[in-house]
Amino acid sequence: MICSWDEVCRQINGDYGCACGYITTRGPNPYDAIETCSGSTGSLSLSRCELFEDGYSADNLHMNDQNCKGELQDNRLVFSFDSNFNMCGTTLENNSTHIIFKNSVGTTDGIGVISRAGGLNINFSCVYPLIQSISIPTAIEGKGGVISKYLSTEGSYQITMIPYTDDTFQVPLFGNVTLDVNHQMYIAVQVDQFDSTQIGLVLDSCWATPVNQIDYYIRWDLISNECPNPNDGTVAVLQNGVSTTSYFSFRMFTFTGFSNKIYLHCQVHLCLLETGNCAQMCTGGLSRRRRAVDFYDSAAISMEF
Repeated sequence: MICSWDEVCRQINGDYGCACGYITTRGPNPYDAIETCSGSTGSLSLSRCELFEDGYSADNLHMNDQNCKGELQDNRLVFSFDSNFNMCGTTLENNSTHIIFKNSVGTTDGIGVISRAGGLNINFSCVYPLIQSISIPTAIEGKGGVISKYLSTEGSYQITMIPYTDDTFQVPLFGNVTLDVNHQMYIAVQVDQFDSTQIGLVLDSCWATPVNQIDYYIRWDLISNECPNPNDGTVAVLQNGVSTTSYFSFRMFTFTGFSNKIYLHCQVHLCLLETGNCAQMCTGGLSRRRRAVDFYDSAAISMEF
């Protein structure tokens, strides 16, 4: 075993390990715990020397899934989960205000007759607020402009709105383009950094305004209550609430008495795909439905056409 410059090799309770060499007082967090969260991934980093001084061996520490052990990184034990690879026993929960990924780090019962270290259980969680608001326009005009913009929320994940050329959603529109009135537009709205088998993105409403103001008094509704505006037969909700990406389309238009620009806005929420109804079935079957826990993470996103 190789100890770092700020650790010392020491024998404690008959075992040799790396104790803390120059640290005389400990911080407020147990074992100098540091949490890192990003979407469906998270980690808990603990001080190796502080754990050793209290009699806890790295071999006896694990997450909810006992096969998930800590990885030694810069003389710290790091316990990680990733929904795309290994959840390590992480549970996904929600309450009225947050979505929560929960796990814990604890000890395995010793194999000896006695033990001089008590049991250890450190709970940690990645918490994301349910209600957020973002509104960033991208520069698109009726006769050309930049089309896509990545929109960052305050919660370590991103929501993106991207126009495409057709309903295959294979070729996004970038750079300067010419958009003719009555041209069918195809829009994808997606949330990044979450597992598409766990989280669904639901389009609650989408609308257009003639100026760059999300609550402008003149507006044209495209989607209302998760379904196409019945007064606009060009709108189709192609996919909604079944994964981290939702799709809709409409025919390009302009507002009478204003410039050729329109500003597109959407109100969305996130939902769990485990149980419940994620998005309602619209008349005509244009919106699929999938079971999901009923909670909301709202965001307003905008684009300029």
